[in-house]
Formats: sequence, structure tokens, C-alpha cells
Amino acid sequence: MEKHLSKSRAGKKSLKRYEITNLLFILVLMVALGVLVTFVFRYYGKRGMEPSGGSAVGVVSDAVGTGSDVGVFYLDTKLSEITLRYRSRLEITATDDGLVRELFALPGVEEITIDQKVIMIKKNGSARWEPIQSGVRQIVKEHLHIHF
Repeated sequence: MEKHLSKSRAGKKSLKRYEITNLLFILVLMVALGVLVTFVFRYYGKRGMEPSGGSAVGVVSDAVGTGSDVGVFYLDTKLSEITLRYRSRLEITATDDGLVRELFALPGVEEITIDQKVIMIKKNGSARWEPIQSGVRQIVKEHLHIHF
């Protein structure tokens, strides 16, 4: 009987060591996971920020079809919270900061719609997209550089 009790006491000591080892392992794992999560949130939190001296990119991509009269330009910066639609130069508001006025100055531009990070331009049928595309890219880049 004494032999059996000494075995059970030795088993309990061994079990306690095992539990303590598991507890320490879990604590170390939790700390490591916490450090990893902190690193990830800091890294991805800073990714969206521009460097203080960085320049705005402007147009990220565009969708312009050769047979289409409507072109879509995707921006890297939000221009408005609501959809703004201008069917002619006469609809330009007094609060316009020059962007819409300059876009209408491009030859062939008939209509402009600005929706958050998207500019949609309708051209007349005889105008070509190449000068409009390069003009939009330049105007948006300059506008974002000055205002943002």
C-alpha cells in the first residue's frame, strides 16, 4: 500500500510539473501572439498614410473604351462624399475649387460626374480619348497636390 501511495504522490508531482509547463507555454504563446497582433495593426495602420512630403498620385487607373463616349477615372483620394454631376459649364457652382472648371476646359468634354474616388467623363463623339486621358491625369494630379 505504501508503495502505491508513493507512486501516486510521484504521479501528482509529475502531473503538476506538466500543468505548470503547459501553463507557461500558453502564457508565452499569448504574449507572442499579442506582439504579432500589435505589429500587424501598426504596420497596416501606417500603410494608408502618405509620407509628409509625398506627392499625390491622382488617377490610379481608368476605363476608357475606344468606341465609348464615357470614360471612368479611379482616384487614390476621395474628392466628395456625395455624387456631383455637371452637364455643362453653366452648372459649375461658385464653390468649385477649379477642378471641374479645368476638366471642362479639355476639348471634347461634355459632362462630368464626381462620386467619391471616381470621375466619370462624357465626351462628344468626335473627340479623341488620348488628349482627354492625359489632361485628366495632369489636372487631377495638380489639384490633389495643391488641395490635399
